[in-house]
Amino acid sequence: MQRILAKAGITLGGLVLAVGSATVMAPTAQAAGTPTVARFEGKTIDLSKGWGAAKACNVQRGVIDCFRTAEESDAKAAQLAKTASPSIAQGYCSTPLRLYENANFNTSPFPAGRILSFYDSGYWQNLDQWGFNDQTSSYKTGSCWTSFAVDNGGWGNQADVGPWKSDGYMGSGSWNDLVSSIALY
Repeated sequence: MQRILAKAGITLGGLVLAVGSATVMAPTAQAAGTPTVARFEGKTIDLSKGWGAAKACNVQRGVIDCFRTAEESDAKAAQLAKTASPSIAQGYCSTPLRLYENANFNTSPFPAGRILSFYDSGYWQNLDQWGFNDQTSSYKTGSCWTSFAVDNGGWGNQADVGPWKSDGYMGSGSWNDLVSSIALY
């Protein structure tokens, strides 16, 4: 689904910036500041307080699984995709939005950083709940359209990006470490 933003839209490296616009979607999954508990190696961790040894987390169907490597994260996501029923698939993207902590998708010359993958669609998700607020330096969209916003709940300046897009430098740096909320649709 393609959306046209405010008439003042500006394209920045695949991002479409809408100054002063607001996209209306369902409310966020949790209130801002609510702890986000994830499963990691048989234990639970509160991502809003730190990731510990986890390097990749999947937010999928209301469940948050974290892993030491991106490869483990990908394997778990592939396993879950095979079991998705049509009713579960609604409100769900078959491939994720991936947020990377460092530029160039966490690859050289940048250090390996964290990866946060989102599959659930239809509402704003605040990145502070995952300890990722203002820490996105590159991204890859999956099968769904994505909106980025500089404030929680989709407020503030927004950028919309179509499926199968990527940007290793967040709009040539103009959006680096500024994203506070995302929505997939």
